[in-house]
Amino acid sequence: MTSSRQGPAVRIIAIGDELLEGRTTDTNSNRIERALGAHAVQVSLIQVVPDREEDIAAALDRTEPGDLVFITGGLGSTPDDLTRDVVARWGKVDLVPDPEVMRHLTERWRKRGLKTSPGAERQAEVPVGMTALTNPVGSAPGLAGPLRGRTLILLPGVPQEMTGLLGPALDWLDGQGLLPVSRESLLWRTAQVAELTLVKRLAGIHDRHRGLSWSWWLTEWGVDLRLAAPAGGESGDELSAAGGEVDAILGRLVYSRKMETPAEVVQGLMLARGATLAVAESCTGGLIGGALTAHPGSSGYFRGGILAYADHVKSEQLGVPADVLARQGAVSRETVELMAAGCRARIGTDYALAVSGISGPGGGTEEKPVGTTWIGLATPGGVCSTRYRFPADRERNRLLTVAAALDSLRRVLESGEDRPPWDTDDSWCRGS
Repeated sequence: MTSSRQGPAVRIIAIGDELLEGRTTDTNSNRIERALGAHAVQVSLIQVVPDREEDIAAALDRTEPGDLVFITGGLGSTPDDLTRDVVARWGKVDLVPDPEVMRHLTERWRKRGLKTSPGAERQAEVPVGMTALTNPVGSAPGLAGPLRGRTLILLPGVPQEMTGLLGPALDWLDGQGLLPVSRESLLWRTAQVAELTLVKRLAGIHDRHRGLSWSWWLTEWGVDLRLAAPAGGESGDELSAAGGEVDAILGRLVYSRKMETPAEVVQGLMLARGATLAVAESCTGGLIGGALTAHPGSSGYFRGGILAYADHVKSEQLGVPADVLARQGAVSRETVELMAAGCRARIGTDYALAVSGISGPGGGTEEKPVGTTWIGLATPGGVCSTRYRFPADRERNRLLTVAAALDSLRRVLESGEDRPPWDTDDSWCRGS
């Protein structure tokens, strides 16, 4: 696949005092970067600025004619939502009411039994020359259009609303001929291998195919790899050949070849076989259940879980004998296997996952340092478990535990129970 259409430089301006005060993390910029990744477009600049007119205007001044500028935040109806006004003044255009936007807002409020609150009509004002994009999640519309030689895309700061509007915004850009044609690319998503290990493992393939575009990046669940043909190049055969080599090296380390989470992969496999699942969580505190139920359709296979943080809950709710806890400890093979078996029996499911670990920063010992985590899996054929040694801080260790647990279940569902779901290729797996 070739491309004759070259895209503009992309800049992102994230607006909000809360982003600079640590009250909220800027996840929107990451989502925009990922959405542009299908076009192999890299963002050139990300600016995070407070809710002040002079700072927003200064950020716009740091962009250049020809740029594609995404702006997130400040599109609501409260006094600190300044983006619409500042952009109009910066662009030297008027703000005018858009009757279609107002009709949409009024209908949305009517369906919810709400009256228009004072100031809410500000969300229907659009800078002259820009197009309103209907918000499928919230009230404030997105805005797209040219100003002062740039193409501006204004999106809400609420992550769910920004995500809902990102697709329509990209469709608008594509319709205007402002995105490059998607380059042919391949994606591998992994959950149980460290980034440097992945890079080293693929070094030989990388050296043989330097004409391709290689990208590795950390995700919430592990490490992703994208391999893309160069812009304007005829590299389809080489891309296919390199992809086959990567497949042979990574094998079942890859949980998906498309942009989906481990939980979504598990959901598809569980629904396909009509199986059911429950979870028993200690160190993850409900994160596994939360990941599994984050996607529509999870009720078709997920039955529930037991959050057994304290030892007496492990005993009373999951049937782990007190003497096992006293002798082996809560973070042990014996305990996690009994947790998995007890969860499966009590909730009455085909499969059950159990986790128990020391996420940190305290609680570790010489025998069981911080990061030590046991993952157990109960299946129709029996119970198995293994030990991990995760290397990060508390938050990251817990996410790695979720990813490893779901990925291990994925391997059993894909390959069957004849082969253990853990490999020596897994970066943090320590076996027994």
